[in-house]
Amino acid sequence: MWTTVLLLLGAGIIAALAGYAVYLLLALQKQKLAFRQLRAAREKRLKESIVIIAKAMQNGDCNHSEGVLRLKMLLDPLGKSLKNYTSMFELYGVVADMPTHEAHRNLKNNERMRLDLQRESAEAELEEKIMSEVRQLLVDMEK
Repeated sequence: MWTTVLLLLGAGIIAALAGYAVYLLLALQKQKLAFRQLRAAREKRLKESIVIIAKAMQNGDCNHSEGVLRLKMLLDPLGKSLKNYTSMFELYGVVADMPTHEAHRNLKNNERMRLDLQRESAEAELEEKIMSEVRQLLVDMEK
């Protein structure tokens, strides 16, 4: 009699543990699905932002220096690199360490003018190539 009770108790414990394992597996699948959906939504938002900035660069609403700084930060999380767009990456190399916002305003006039001239010269020199690369970037974002 005790053997039967122990066997039934053991079977009940095993059934409960099996049920809990199934519950955990289903919860894990649900969590993975939610993670994939969030990742896809983030990727979609990043691509939309890249397209907006690229189109603003094309239209002249965003200067190339500001555009490449922003694009670099948006491409990295997508696993893409600004290095694939050589002229934009070259301009990024010129402007990446330049002060912005308040730090730029706090520079002495001659230093600010020197940096602005350096930036504008690089933008002018790379203008055509950057416009071509912006078009390519827009095509790449459709993929």
